[in-house]
Amino acid sequence: MTNRYNMVINILFWVLTAALVLASVMIVLTKNGHIDSFLLRTETEVIVEKEPVVVTKVEKIKEETEWFYFIATGYSGNDPEQGTNNTTATGKQIKEGMIAVDPDIIPLGTKVEIKGLGNFMAEDTGGKIKGNRIDIYFDTTEEAKKFGRRIIWVRVPDSTMIELARELF
Repeated sequence: MTNRYNMVINILFWVLTAALVLASVMIVLTKNGHIDSFLLRTETEVIVEKEPVVVTKVEKIKEETEWFYFIATGYSGNDPEQGTNNTTATGKQIKEGMIAVDPDIIPLGTKVEIKGLGNFMAEDTGGKIKGNRIDIYFDTTEEAKKFGRRIIWVRVPDSTMIELARELF
């Protein structure tokens, strides 16, 4: 009986040892309580927690606006030959950065960008400024004559102006 008893104890020892080795392997191969996918050939779900984002600055994304062509000429203030004085149609003193426009196309007080020349404010009108024509103010008559007559590209950042321009052109 002792041999059988020793044999049972021996078998139980090796079964227990094998169980402990298997449990140790399972613990090593386990991630977050799940057995790794290569062991059971199942997919595991990994959840990554992100740090909270604090927004410190909000910027409006600049809308892409269309460019429209205009015929531009130069003018200067207080020029009897051109029939101008130093006051705009809006009652302001004329200064660099102002343009004369057809208010049916570009309303007075509208800021526009002229490609290659910069930003201007529509503050004046003129007798010959109708449709897609613009007069750009220059400090002297010589500068205005030197600018001459050119085709320029204009865009108005305000989207309602774009719709108005599409209707008119």
